[in-house]
Amino acid sequence: MPARILGFRRAPTSSSSSLDEPVSTKQHTTESLVERRDSYMDYFDHHKRHSLAGKISSKEKSKAKGSPPPSRPKAARIEIKFESPPLVFYGPPAQSTGALLSGQLKVFVDDPEINLQALELAMVGTIETKRPVVTNCPDCARKNTNLKRWEFLKEPLTLERGEHSFPFSYLIPGHLPATSHGWLGVVDYLLSGKAVTEKGDELKFERPVNIQRAITPGPDKNSVRIFPPTKLTAHITLPPSVHPVGDFTVQMRLSGVVAQGATTQTRWRIRKINWRMEETSKMISPACSKHSNKVGGEGKGILHQDSRQIGEEELKSGWKTDFDTADGQIDMEFSAFMRPGSNPLCDVESPTGLTITHNLIIELIVAEEYCSNKNTKAVTPTGAARVLRMQFGTIVTERSGLGISWDEEQPPMYEDVPASPPTYIHVKDYEGPPLDYADLERMHLQ
Repeated sequence: MPARILGFRRAPTSSSSSLDEPVSTKQHTTESLVERRDSYMDYFDHHKRHSLAGKISSKEKSKAKGSPPPSRPKAARIEIKFESPPLVFYGPPAQSTGALLSGQLKVFVDDPEINLQALELAMVGTIETKRPVVTNCPDCARKNTNLKRWEFLKEPLTLERGEHSFPFSYLIPGHLPATSHGWLGVVDYLLSGKAVTEKGDELKFERPVNIQRAITPGPDKNSVRIFPPTKLTAHITLPPSVHPVGDFTVQMRLSGVVAQGATTQTRWRIRKINWRMEETSKMISPACSKHSNKVGGEGKGILHQDSRQIGEEELKSGWKTDFDTADGQIDMEFSAFMRPGSNPLCDVESPTGLTITHNLIIELIVAEEYCSNKNTKAVTPTGAARVLRMQFGTIVTERSGLGISWDEEQPPMYEDVPASPPTYIHVKDYEGPPLDYADLERMHLQ
């Protein structure tokens, strides 16, 4: 039985020659398998080398046909160096005198010399809406305005190898909106330089310009809110402006919390204070001339509005209650802030359609209670409660720091110079006897 499983059958006699036959048959079979495997491997190797050779040759052919020639290095490059301090509009748009921009347009020549046919620089203001009238229309989504243009060459100019500077300056009007990247719209500024060589090559360079607005600190704002039919009156003191980073103090006094009767008195007690800071963005998306029929004609657009909370807090303590005065009063003071990570924006008021404003909303939850005039400690709640809601417009601006406006840095004008000391108009020569200097003490220099 084991002999049948192995593939051969043992002979009935015990001869040695009969035992060698199956061994030779097995060796012959193994050698044939090895030869067949080697032939298959040779075939696959040959086929693989042939296919790789074909692929490489096809790639080389396509590269030789369609690849562009290597680009030669440019003969020159352009850069802009600012010499003015950071651009800040001081004061509101109606009162700001603007910001002074000055710098140099530098041309670095790498060749022995080049001939420039034109050298220009432009200051461009860009307004972009994130919700255009037509989504795929670039004219509806973006509008560029050239604010200033410099042409440095009136005739062709030859420049040798090295660095060449061309100064420029511009007084940016203060009524323009500051740089802002809002949720509905974007206001950006950039300097765009361009040079044209004799061979027709164009050298271009762009650099963004960041413009900020800072409102100088002033006196605090005092507001009064009355809540009829009760006698409650709130007096609020707020700073004139706040900043995106940091907190600000809110002072509040609530008067008229006690109503005296013949034998009893009714009073209001604060249970909770909620405040939140809201940012409201408005954007008018204009339509281009091609799609003006979608908004009812040229010069019209679609108004988009979005509001979000950038700070909030709930207070359940921190105020002082005084019921012993005639009308009673409650004094409180707390710090409000803008939540870190909310990326608050500064106020923007632009004639191009982008407006960003902020409001501080304060809610007081008060509950009514009454007690006897003889025993004011025995208080009984009446079950009545009110929510006193107040809203205050808040200006969010950058910090002014120690900077001043450009017009306050310039030297005084002639009309600002004070008058010189008075001159002696009536001067007469001395005609009397000669003076005697004998009594005068002599002075010696040491």
